[in-house]
Amino acid sequence: MRRISAGMPGGRDLRAIEVGEQLWAIVQSVPESDYGETALARGLQNLDWVGARAIAHERLIECFLSARALLPMHLFTLFTSDDRVVQHVHSDRARIGRLLKRVEGKLEWGLRLTFDHRAARAKVSRRPVSSGTEFLARKREVLGIDRTRAKEARRAADTVYRSMSKLATAAQRRTSLEQAASASRLLLDAAFLVSVGKSGAFRAAARQRMRDLRPLGLTMSLTGPWPPYNFVE
Repeated sequence: MRRISAGMPGGRDLRAIEVGEQLWAIVQSVPESDYGETALARGLQNLDWVGARAIAHERLIECFLSARALLPMHLFTLFTSDDRVVQHVHSDRARIGRLLKRVEGKLEWGLRLTFDHRAARAKVSRRPVSSGTEFLARKREVLGIDRTRAKEARRAADTVYRSMSKLATAAQRRTSLEQAASASRLLLDAAFLVSVGKSGAFRAAARQRMRDLRPLGLTMSLTGPWPPYNFVE
């Protein structure tokens, strides 16, 4: 294993443990004074403390993106010894095997599509009015634009999700996040599991969708590749 400087704050002795045939667990020793039950309960109340460790955890996982199959574990997955790590994997070998087979040769990509309704109505709202009648007429026009463009935007988001899903092995749409968004409307928040060999085609298709959607006032962002977080539960 190549030497990797990434690791958890306070951790030492980053190493790979063989837990099966061609299967390795990347582990690191951490002090009980920082990660024991009492210290962990206290640290979880501090967002800065948690954030620093979440970033370190993410960076370490990303060091292994080129692995044939990568199965990220949750932040603060703790074991009392290396033997306990091996026992855990062996006891859950069937499920772990299924997950590894699912993500082998694949990585995750994230895609978000947003529509700012305020920008869509701004062009009409800036027009001067000289009477109450004109003001009410403009109000009706703005509401009509909101409804029409919002409907078009939702249809576009559905189309994008369906078309991009065809280029992926699996896809998940996080509708709860979409429904919670308000001001700049989040129309699509999705994760895609994509074969490494098809990543170029996936990126190219996303870029084309971005160009097609700009005239509708929609903005798309593509992130990745990531470890397959959304496809290992």
